[in-house]
Amino acid sequence: MNRRLGVLMTLIMIFVLMLTLYGHDFRDIINRKINQNDWVGAWTTSMQAPFEEGISHKGFEDQTIRMIVHPHVNGKKIRLRLSNAFSEEPLTIQEVHVAISQGESDIEKDSDQKVTFEGKSTVTIPPGERKYSDSVSLEMTDDKPIAVSFYTKERSGPVTWHPVSMQTTYVSSGNRVSASNPSTFKEKEKAWFWLDGVDVPADDSLRGAIVVIGSSIANGNKSTEDTNRRWPDHLARRLNQDQSDLTIMNAGISGNQLINSHPDKGENTLARLQRDVFSQQGVKALILHQGLNDIRHYPEYDAEKIIGRMKKIIYSTHDQGLKIYGGTLTPFKGSGIFTSRGEKTRQEVNHWIRTSGKFDGVIDFDKALRDPDEPEHYLKKYDSGDHLHPNDEGYQRMADTVDLSLFN
Repeated sequence: MNRRLGVLMTLIMIFVLMLTLYGHDFRDIINRKINQNDWVGAWTTSMQAPFEEGISHKGFEDQTIRMIVHPHVNGKKIRLRLSNAFSEEPLTIQEVHVAISQGESDIEKDSDQKVTFEGKSTVTIPPGERKYSDSVSLEMTDDKPIAVSFYTKERSGPVTWHPVSMQTTYVSSGNRVSASNPSTFKEKEKAWFWLDGVDVPADDSLRGAIVVIGSSIANGNKSTEDTNRRWPDHLARRLNQDQSDLTIMNAGISGNQLINSHPDKGENTLARLQRDVFSQQGVKALILHQGLNDIRHYPEYDAEKIIGRMKKIIYSTHDQGLKIYGGTLTPFKGSGIFTSRGEKTRQEVNHWIRTSGKFDGVIDFDKALRDPDEPEHYLKKYDSGDHLHPNDEGYQRMADTVDLSLFN
C-alpha cells in the first residue's frame, strides 16, 4: 500500500513539475490529447504580425470583411478559431457569420448562419490569444468553399493576418455580414485576417489531420488565384477520392525560413511549431517542406546548419507523439539569388533527407519536378516561369507524388 502511494505521489510531483517548467505548452499538449476526439482541424492558415504600413497596419473600422476558405471536407457542423496572436490591443468583433460560398463575394442566402462565442454574438480576444466559436450548423461538401464574414464596429488597430492568401477577401463599409449581393463589397484584398482555423467534429469518417508546414511553395504562390490549386489542396482532394479519414491543413507562409525568418515573413519554423502545428485539433502528423529560402538568402549556411534545424523540428515533433514526413527541396536554377554554392547545399540537404532515416517518410518533390536532363532546373511544363515556384500543373504533380500509404 505504501509503495503504491509513493508511486502515485511521484507521478503527481512529475506532473506539477512539468506544468511549472513548461506552462502553456504543457497544458496545450494535455488539452490536445483530451480534445482531439471531439474536433478535427479541417482548414488553417498561419498568422503573422502586421506590417509597418498598409492594410494590416491600418486595420478596419465599421467594415465587414468576408473571407473565402476551402476546408475540403463534408460535414454538418463547424467551429471557427480566431487569432489575435500578434496584436498589442484587444480585438472586438461585433458579429461573425458563416455561409456556403457561391463564388466571389456571393453566398447561398439560405445557408447563412450567425456564429456565437459562449452564446454571445460579440467576441473580444485579448492580445496574444485565440478564441474558438461555439459549434455552428452548416451543411458542407468537400467541393464547395465557405464564406466567413466579420463586422468590426470600432477601430481594430493593427491586424493579425496572413498575407499572400492566393484568395480574394472582400471588404464593405458597415455591417454586411449577411449580404449576398456581390456589388456590396467594393474593396478587395489578397489576405486573410484573424481567421486561422476551421474545425469539424471528429467521427468514424475522420480520425485526424496532417499539417503541411513550409514557405511559398506550400502557400501556393504562382498558382491560379481563387481556384485552390496549391499542392496541399490537391492532396486533400486525393485523400477525399481515396476515402481517407484524414484532413490536410496548410501552414505555409510565403518567404518563411527554417532559421532566421524576417518579421514580415513570419516566425521561423521551429518558433511557430506549437501555434501552427501542435495546437491543431486532432493532428496526427506534419509534412515539412522548407529550407530553400534559407539557402537562397543565406549562402553562408552550409548543409550541416540546415540539417541541424531540421533535426530539431523532427525531435520536437516526435516528442509530441506525432509523425513527420520530409519533402526534398525543389530546383531553383534560373531564379533570383541562385548560386552554385547554394545548389551544392541543396543537393547535400536532399541527400540527407532521402537517406538519413530521421523522417518517418520521404516525399521526393525534387525528383518529381526536376528536368532529368538538367536536374538543377524545373522541367519546363512544371515551371511557373520564375524558376522557383511550380505552376498549376507542377502543384498537381507534387500532390500526386505523395504516397498515401505513408499515412496508414
